[in-house]
Amino acid sequence: MKNTKFNKWLFIIIGGIVFHVFSFTCLYDFLIPDPCYYHSHEMNYIMSLFFTAYPGSNGHPEPNLINFIVSFLIGSYVGFVIFKKFAKK
Repeated sequence: MKNTKFNKWLFIIIGGIVFHVFSFTCLYDFLIPDPCYYHSHEMNYIMSLFFTAYPGSNGHPEPNLINFIVSFLIGSYVGFVIFKKFAKK
């Protein structure tokens, strides 16, 4: 694969999107196996940073903006590392 700006940004964006989808599906189910648990229990500090439980979601934790940003940044970094590994100079 050629080392072009387009390929670099393509890997960064695809990495961010893939990790974002992974975070909102698999990782969410792993971290919160029973969303109804939070009807009667408070979320700890770390959970409350990345998830919000508001009345519109019936008290179920949902990913918030910080979760979106962190997921996209981690995925973008992973995409950049993969690009650097496979890019030819």
